[in-house]
Amino acid sequence: MIDYHIHTNHSIDASGTLAEYCQKALEIGLEEICFTNHCELDPQRNDSFMRFNGNPEPVSNAGLINLQHEVFEVRDRFARKGLSVKFGIEVGYDPGIENKLQAITTGLELDFVIGAIHCLDHICIDSSRECGKYFDMHDVEEYISNYLNAVSNLVSSKLFDSIAHIDVYKKYGLGYYGEEIYNAPREVMAQIFKSIKENGIAMEINTAGMRFMSEFYPAPTLMKMAREHGLERITIGSDSHKPADLGKDLEPAIAYLRSYGFHTIYRFENRRPIALRI
Repeated sequence: MIDYHIHTNHSIDASGTLAEYCQKALEIGLEEICFTNHCELDPQRNDSFMRFNGNPEPVSNAGLINLQHEVFEVRDRFARKGLSVKFGIEVGYDPGIENKLQAITTGLELDFVIGAIHCLDHICIDSSRECGKYFDMHDVEEYISNYLNAVSNLVSSKLFDSIAHIDVYKKYGLGYYGEEIYNAPREVMAQIFKSIKENGIAMEINTAGMRFMSEFYPAPTLMKMAREHGLERITIGSDSHKPADLGKDLEPAIAYLRSYGFHTIYRFENRRPIALRI
């Protein structure tokens, strides 16, 4: 089993060292993990930080180079114990970050880059502290439309290997808007899935939804549509922000995938997709 969405204490909203995660991975029988710490680049926000030696620093090329050295050290150490360790990042996408992303990743030997929509209009809709500010300004149709437009832009940017938690907009939206949050226009979602396939990126099965709302990201309706539109590349991750959540609900997620006719998941090496039968 593999886990391809992990945040260590380098992310300002997470805890646990690289070595602690590696040790936990061995204890629960994972064969491969990929560290994907947050890389937020929105210049209008104040959360573009990573943590080194307990101290937050602005995300930079030098900082990511240091992180790479740390990941490679545990990679080599735990390879002798039978654990494969990969180096990735999770990028919060916002139009206009392209040049900055290229600059801060120059010289990195990344295995995997996830793209995610965390913010709309520079407000974090994935935060219980901030989301209400955005919800109060938009009805449910506007919210869904704006979110899906952002997803479409992310996919067409061709910057990423996989898209994270594609329907994370429901996380706090359900409590605010009610069941209407599930009324994503089918024609819009169909175009997004078509674009995902055409651009050769993967869609993530993110198990964190089970911890927050007892439902995977993506929801069943979207899983069915993804299959209908021929998506093949699927990645899987716990989106863990502490070692205790590493690997959570991965086995049920595999069963979930199989129930919709998917028979492979993908791992990555030097940003090259490699299929694994499930």
